[in-house]
Amino acid sequence: MKTIGALLLLSTLITQGLDAQQSDYQIKQDFESEYRAIKNRIDSSMTIAELDSLKSRLEKLSAEYVVHARFLDKALYPQTYDEAIDNLRTDYVLTYDRVYLIQNQGVKIEELEGRILLLTARLDTLGTERTRLFTELQESKRSVASLREAMKRLSSNLQAKDRLLFALIDSIFLPYDKNLNQVADVQKEAIGRKLARANVVARVYDVAADNVRFLESTQLQAKDYASIIEQYQQFKSKWSGLKERFNAVAVADAAQSGAATKTGKGTAAAKGGTPGAAQEDPGNHVDSVLVGWNTKLLSVFWTALGQEFTSKEVSIKSFSDGPSFSASVRAYVDSSKASGSDASVFVNDIWKERIDREWRDALSKESMLGKVEYAALDKYVSELGQQKFDAKFILYILVFAMVVAGIWWFVGRKPKEMKPISK
Repeated sequence: MKTIGALLLLSTLITQGLDAQQSDYQIKQDFESEYRAIKNRIDSSMTIAELDSLKSRLEKLSAEYVVHARFLDKALYPQTYDEAIDNLRTDYVLTYDRVYLIQNQGVKIEELEGRILLLTARLDTLGTERTRLFTELQESKRSVASLREAMKRLSSNLQAKDRLLFALIDSIFLPYDKNLNQVADVQKEAIGRKLARANVVARVYDVAADNVRFLESTQLQAKDYASIIEQYQQFKSKWSGLKERFNAVAVADAAQSGAATKTGKGTAAAKGGTPGAAQEDPGNHVDSVLVGWNTKLLSVFWTALGQEFTSKEVSIKSFSDGPSFSASVRAYVDSSKASGSDASVFVNDIWKERIDREWRDALSKESMLGKVEYAALDKYVSELGQQKFDAKFILYILVFAMVVAGIWWFVGRKPKEMKPISK
């Protein structure tokens, strides 16, 4: 009896093992079958309606098999369950985006993708050249001529990189509605993947950081500042217009990743394993370096302007921005008027020869001093020069008049010669 019982128990265990094996095999087969069916439908879809119907099917697959995730990780090796679901979601997003653009915008996808690839390649080339030019700049400091030439080439490189970068960003956003609130989350996720694939946020940061490095590495001349200030203002303005779009895309990505994590799918995306994963606010990263760029630019600019006065041994109150510069110049003019001291060096050598000729364009930028205030300040200084000229002119006239009067008085008092009496 014991032998029979043992055989029955062994038979039962073997049967259960076979059933378990059959069950695991069936799970794997069913998952792969449904996975392939959904993928094939996604790849062949030509309308938004078809893709909308597949969305719920994809969600159902994810929710149904999440309980078998640990087994499927082994069964699908080297791919994991999460990676399989995330790849399916990526295909869905990219196909949805392609169909949407063709159906609603009439965009030629090949041309758009080709333009993005071309711009990315050109940016990479400029990045390599930028590194070489920074090295050349350091090696050129022994010669003023070679230093200026290297600085001009590097400045041109940075400006070209700036223009190409925003052309790349425009190309990515171009097919979509300018108001991203009107764009579906699927499109936002697609935009996020394109931005990540082109490494756009890092490129924006690098362009700003390169300009900070440029300011730290070069000795600029007065007339250089106007174009550099303009470049910063344009960059800041463009970035301000794009930041909300970047953040809207990032929020959509974060929400999608959060939903994926709750259902057990897309764990790789949630961990940042796919290009679509984005920071909640990637704009903060760029904002921080823009603040540094502006701080460095202002510091270098106002320090260099201050040296125009100290180099001529003219004492003026220190300044660090437009209002304090204006106040310092006006204070000096007022003091000179009150004391009657000679201000010819300040008016002629510094203001007319240097400030008005070399610094006027930069100071006239609204972010520095502004055209209106510069014109008013120039007039204020000119009045000081005119006042000194008038005083000297009047003094010369008085001296001349006194000399003439003296001569006339002396001649008038000289006794007249007596004429001889004719016989």
